[in-house]
Amino acid sequence: MPSLRLSRAVAALALVVLACLGAGPARADAFTVSGIEVDVSASGTQAAKDQAIAEAQRQGFRMLLDRLIQPADQARLPKAEAAEYVRDFTVDRERSTSTRYLATLTVRYNPAAVKRLLQGAGIAYAEPRVRPVVVVPVLKNAAGRLVLWDEPNPWRAAWAASGSGGLVPLVVPPGDIGDVQAITAEQALAADLRAMQGLGARWRTPDVLVAAAALAPGGKVMEVVLHAGPTAPKPFDSLAYKLAEGETVEALMARAARDIARAIDTVYKQPNLLEFDRAGTLSTLVPLQGLPDWLTVRERLARVSQVRRWELVSLSKAEAAIVLHTVGDAEQVRAALGRAGLALDWGEGLWVMRPVGPAH
Repeated sequence: MPSLRLSRAVAALALVVLACLGAGPARADAFTVSGIEVDVSASGTQAAKDQAIAEAQRQGFRMLLDRLIQPADQARLPKAEAAEYVRDFTVDRERSTSTRYLATLTVRYNPAAVKRLLQGAGIAYAEPRVRPVVVVPVLKNAAGRLVLWDEPNPWRAAWAASGSGGLVPLVVPPGDIGDVQAITAEQALAADLRAMQGLGARWRTPDVLVAAAALAPGGKVMEVVLHAGPTAPKPFDSLAYKLAEGETVEALMARAARDIARAIDTVYKQPNLLEFDRAGTLSTLVPLQGLPDWLTVRERLARVSQVRRWELVSLSKAEAAIVLHTVGDAEQVRAALGRAGLALDWGEGLWVMRPVGPAH
């Protein structure tokens, strides 16, 4: 039996090591729509449920398309049956009577089928962002107390319940010992860049967004101020949310978190729309100082949605020649490469691409 005891000890040690390393960032699925609420009445429970599920799929499909494309392109969308694009769905909560069905659903759509629909209609859409943004929800409550990791923090709870993002993956740290040591509520409120970078490194991303909420006395107005690092998408500096009639403070915070998450998607979407009617190729030379440079270029190219694929023509210790297959105009491609930390410049009759600084 010594070998069995040894195996158990090794397994236990592995779990401890994994716990110390911390979890990797959660990945959002841009083609999943959560929190779809339906309330349908019909002649019987099953009929109401069937109609509710169909309605949830239609609602989710509209929400998905809103996420992916520009508002101006909505009118150009072809007629499509939402059910044809559904991969699967789950019922998160449900209640029913003999003639009524109420539920909250999550619907997952088929990415390839949705993309074919949009490409066939010539509608530009945005691919999901690869790198996540860490959200730090710090709250100054109605009593004037500042809270981040301490409980209760309904503002952090609202963000945690809002999901892992849409086009932009969002991470809300759980507040374990590593998070607490990385940044305090006071540092978050002061937008301490070093502390923000420390928390981001823990979650393997340089992109950190502090969402500082302050409840006015009486709790009828909540002002949200956003602080972000240089590469994180930030939709606004400050915005006030007013409590609606009959709305709880918790519901107000949930509404604000969802609104800000959608606004983050919009900021990201604008410069990252893929225009497939502007496809082309781009031959470029990549000067290299060694293998690490080449590996960096490859890794950063994989983040650029406007580069659909690339081909290696030649590779030596000093340079690589590659052909980029792109969508969008030249300036859009250059800007996207720049955000990924790749500078593309025209010089001496050819395009030259170099890795520069950290990727955004």
